[in-house]
Amino acid sequence: MKRSVIQNYTLPAPRPAVNQGIDRNNAMVISHAAIYQDSLAQITKNNTLDNALIIFNPYGTAPLSAYAGIWSSENREITLHIQDVAKTAVLTEQVVTLSVGANLVPILGLVADSENEIVFLSDGVEIASYAITTQPLPATDSADVTLGFPIISVTQPVTDAAKMAPGYYFITHFDRYNYALDQNGIVRWYVTKDFPSYNLVRIDNGHFLATSEANNTYLSMYEFDMMGRLYAFYVLDNQFHHSIWQWDSSTIVAPSEYTAGRPDALHTNEDGVSVVDLTTGLEITYYDLAKILDPQRESRPSGTAPGEDPTVKDWLHINQSYVNETNNLLIASGRHQSAVFGIDLETEALRFIMSTHEEWNEALQPYLLTPVDNDGVPLYDFNNPEDVDAANRDFWTWGQHNVIEIPNEKPDIVEFMVFDNGNFRSRDDSKSLLPPDNYSQIVHFIIDLKNMTITRPFAYGKELGSRGYSSCVSAKEILSNGNIVVHFGDCTFDENGRAVSCQPGDSDLVDPQEGSEVMGNLLLQEIEPSTKSVLFEATMTSGYYKNEATGGEGYRYDITSFRVYKMALYA
Repeated sequence: MKRSVIQNYTLPAPRPAVNQGIDRNNAMVISHAAIYQDSLAQITKNNTLDNALIIFNPYGTAPLSAYAGIWSSENREITLHIQDVAKTAVLTEQVVTLSVGANLVPILGLVADSENEIVFLSDGVEIASYAITTQPLPATDSADVTLGFPIISVTQPVTDAAKMAPGYYFITHFDRYNYALDQNGIVRWYVTKDFPSYNLVRIDNGHFLATSEANNTYLSMYEFDMMGRLYAFYVLDNQFHHSIWQWDSSTIVAPSEYTAGRPDALHTNEDGVSVVDLTTGLEITYYDLAKILDPQRESRPSGTAPGEDPTVKDWLHINQSYVNETNNLLIASGRHQSAVFGIDLETEALRFIMSTHEEWNEALQPYLLTPVDNDGVPLYDFNNPEDVDAANRDFWTWGQHNVIEIPNEKPDIVEFMVFDNGNFRSRDDSKSLLPPDNYSQIVHFIIDLKNMTITRPFAYGKELGSRGYSSCVSAKEILSNGNIVVHFGDCTFDENGRAVSCQPGDSDLVDPQEGSEVMGNLLLQEIEPSTKSVLFEATMTSGYYKNEATGGEGYRYDITSFRVYKMALYA
């Protein structure tokens, strides 16, 4: 469990709460608690391991899950094996501790549209087995189905299991589904659309927190578990539209804003960060970046997403934030400034800006970082226009997402990995790249705050070309064995296979050669970073081409993914 650390800081004041907090009377929370207690009450002394009470999908929200109700006369450990009878899926093995009396043991990792075998073992000896037959996955996109379940294909199977990190690939698609795949590409868990899909994180108690546009435009936050049980429902005054990061055992950090409008003359949004206490749902502090950075600097990329108020200026668009405790910094990514920046947690003083050096006002220029090699020698002369272009093309990130800390305890050193979407790759249209000529990549950066320099020891993705070009969202994670799982989460192509942008003219140049319809084909990979070898690859698609007539204003956002993790089914 994460330690409690927030009390060590004197943070800026929060905004006054209006409606924000935990809804203690939420009907779904109350219903799910009652279902749990009723399920527990059904277990009698007759429900021994060889006569377990199987309760399939008890909450109606996790169709590949079940409870095994077991009465135990002693505290003991058993081993649980879960696999489809045809053995197409990876065997799920879990050690479970039974306590004296009634136990509800989660059965996770069932395979859809299959007969599944659940085996209980003790000291390697089979005690009992049970069969559970599941229904097919939800329908995919068609003329009659919108935001359906993705079509998943393994395009490079695992050939060396010893090199793989343990766990399952957890993925969330924008307003579609949260689900998990095994390394055969088979869905082993998902939750229904009762829960938000888009902004998803697993916290240290094993539960998930999630928000999405479809669930009250990011103003409702859900805490639920792998069984599909809702534990808490949070009412938010201001949208948690991008990323939720757990700071300590009871504190989260999330990009936020003034959803009902700012209290000053600025008409902007997506330019703040909230710190929230999970035990109350109340905001502890708020960082207003419009008072720290420059809202007048031109955005690149820019644009208003479908459904947003076009009169509100989305100049910064914070999409990820976290706390670097070693240097007492809030680190955040501002997509529309193509910048990652750090501010002091307590004083709100700006500490650095990682971005192209172009067009920052004079007061902010001292916070810009100088790219250097491993010996500290500058890589570019920013008085030379050719070097500026080279740095834009080969060093800086553009429209980036998913800034994730690489921990170290070195004062003045900040390390993180970023998903560089790559929008434009220049502030000048004449030097920018069209989507078919562009690429996205993951990049490791190291910042030296004392010398205000930055190095870039690792990058991956340019090798894929436009096959991996994602003009928005996307994510990656460094795994326990050092591998990296990366989801190029907005790879979209026209009917001729040409890469396209989510917002031509705003997120990229307008491509005069693009077709009239689009379909997403997202790329998921696990790679070994020292060799950049691909250990596993799968694609996710809607399988159905969209145009404005069939898909509405946002048809280019056909299927997108904002989060990817590889972790155990059982927390």
